[in-house]
Amino acid sequence: MIKQSFKLYVSTISFLALAHPSIASKIDIVNENKKALTVKIKGEGDNTRETLTTHTKEIPAEVSSTFIISKSDINNKTFYSIKGETGSFSPSGRCEYLNVDKNYKVTFLNNAIGTTCIAEPLN
Repeated sequence: MIKQSFKLYVSTISFLALAHPSIASKIDIVNENKKALTVKIKGEGDNTRETLTTHTKEIPAEVSSTFIISKSDINNKTFYSIKGETGSFSPSGRCEYLNVDKNYKVTFLNNAIGTTCIAEPLN
């Protein structure tokens, strides 16, 4: 009974977060690299004056994933950045100033020198 109630609660919260854009941002991430991608999501702000939380997720090669980012996940910031790395020596792709009130499709492309990030707002 508790597990069912918890599942319903989590489903309801997830639905509300998706239905109300001021609560959270849905990010559809597409990794077009031939290597696994380490994605780092961080609230925009001044690193020297405040502690900004960074969320790290691993996405396998050539796989798509969906994440929900709320203001509470990024220290109540309105804007955040997302960075994708395929290795410590290759340049990373970064998309900046994404708004937590909007949904995005973020694609990480493999190029000759590393990874490129492209963010497209979703309706």
